[in-house]
Amino acid sequence: MLGLGLVINLVGTFLADGPGGALRWLVPPTIALVAAMVVALLDAVRTRETSSRLDASVVVAIVVVLLGVGVGGFALTAGAEYIAGSITGKESGEDRLIKPVAKSGGGLTVTVENVTYTSHFTRVEVAVKNAGQDSVALSLDGGNATFIGADSTSLKADGFRSQWPGKFPSGTVKHGTITFNGHLPDNLTTASLVLKSGSTTFTVSGITLTN
Repeated sequence: MLGLGLVINLVGTFLADGPGGALRWLVPPTIALVAAMVVALLDAVRTRETSSRLDASVVVAIVVVLLGVGVGGFALTAGAEYIAGSITGKESGEDRLIKPVAKSGGGLTVTVENVTYTSHFTRVEVAVKNAGQDSVALSLDGGNATFIGADSTSLKADGFRSQWPGKFPSGTVKHGTITFNGHLPDNLTTASLVLKSGSTTFTVSGITLTN
């Protein structure tokens, strides 16, 4: 039952948090391996049904298999989460933003709500309120979104790993996450978020970070 629980937990983790179909091929062979080990143990137990108690070797085998399933399942899940985070940008990390910063202009209000440093990325959570009369497009492509440190170090947005609406209709408030490759130097505590829409540049400056 413990082994079955571990397998179910592993499958659930993959389905809930995994990177999609790319890594789920690992689940069937893992289940098959565990099933084979369980069948082997049951066969070993049946051969000793006439005894009043299990042979010590069978008990040891059961413990070893269960430990192997537990450790292997944990390692597989951790490895899958690491790979998934590298692919999608959804890694865990530390929030470096001291307080939210907003900038208004041209009917738009852009608020930086969170700046998280992960192992490989910088994730910036942004809220955009469009109080103007026209829809506004803020694309991440072509260097239209950058995160710039006080020393002019610049990070470019990774559109593939970002969760960004792109278009902001009039009268709406939309939230998105811009993922940048890498980090600003650790000693920098001030940054700016620069968004471009055509010939218009929108800069949220004074973003204060912890180091």
